[in-house]
Amino acid sequence: MLRLIIDETVTATNTQVCSLYLWDDAEKALVLTATNGLNPAGIGTVKLGLGEGITGWVAAQRTPLAVQDVRQDPRFQWVPNLDEETFLSMLSVPIVSRDRVVGVMNVQASERHQFSPEELDFVSAIAAQLAGIIEMSALSHRLSKQLDLERQAVSRLQALDAGKSTLMSTLSHDFRGPLSIATSYIHGLISRLSGEDRTACEEVLVELGALAGMVDNLMLSLEIEAQSALVLELSPFDLVEVVRAQSSRVQQTTEQHVIRVESSEPQVPVTADRLKLRAVMVNLLGNAIKYSPQGGEIRVDIGRRQGVAEVSVTDPGIGLGGREAEALFERYGRGEGALEHGISGHGLGLFISRQIVEAHGGLIYARGLKEGTCFTFTLPLAPPTR
Repeated sequence: MLRLIIDETVTATNTQVCSLYLWDDAEKALVLTATNGLNPAGIGTVKLGLGEGITGWVAAQRTPLAVQDVRQDPRFQWVPNLDEETFLSMLSVPIVSRDRVVGVMNVQASERHQFSPEELDFVSAIAAQLAGIIEMSALSHRLSKQLDLERQAVSRLQALDAGKSTLMSTLSHDFRGPLSIATSYIHGLISRLSGEDRTACEEVLVELGALAGMVDNLMLSLEIEAQSALVLELSPFDLVEVVRAQSSRVQQTTEQHVIRVESSEPQVPVTADRLKLRAVMVNLLGNAIKYSPQGGEIRVDIGRRQGVAEVSVTDPGIGLGGREAEALFERYGRGEGALEHGISGHGLGLFISRQIVEAHGGLIYARGLKEGTCFTFTLPLAPPTR
């Protein structure tokens, strides 16, 4: 591009040489960048400081200079292996961008020539255009460097996330193995014990179940962070059967509460991720138990409504303020009632449940009741079989 500009400038001004010097901040000098009549070996190697030669003088003074015979001008400095004796007249114009000299443009003629005001204006206009091109080039270079830095940062973050995912997967596996073994042993002991020993084992079983739930929630939270969307393993199944089975498992963790499951339909077919929906039920039922410290009946209702499957979990617990409902589903969101009653938690269960339900194309929401709270989620019904 620069070569095209200097060639066109020579033609338009009826001169023989056009040279372009650009300022190099690192070198603190003007560096020959392009020429079509001087020794091309000087490109990138010939450097002139401010005030050095006519080119350096023009840069320092920020003013054009026309010289009819450079051999008679004391400001001219001969550059060995670059300048040619045949070129007598010279017009130098500073290239200024944002009040900063970024280079100098020279045109030279082999015969004595007095440059006219029109020629000066023409070369100055070209220099102004060059200033814009150089500025855009410098901006593009800075943006390119910034993009490279951002790419490197993204790569480091991705590596960090991958390392975190690997670590958490390893820890999850290491936790689940001993948990499964301990749970199996506790079940075996419970069947053989009675009295206080049996009660103690049942309490241990509850704690093991809570720990397993924490591990599952942690892994789901990590999956949500690592991916733009949850990966679902879809399969057709009966939602009533899955909800009943999971409610029965959770019932074994509490003696103070009675979990009652009712369905308006004998079967509610859906196509969904069975394991992740089980996690939703574990979170909703676990919350119902936790936030109903006095015990009582927890009701689970299953049915169809307006073309979707619907599951509601209603508890007789501490209730919910009208403004708290949406905040509960945010990451680490917890209700004011939980804090007032000193109920422990991490604020991940409902956040994870929302991600799972919405990934299926459903909705999940909460509403406070006169006594207690009702959590409801919907899922698209499975398409009818042919």
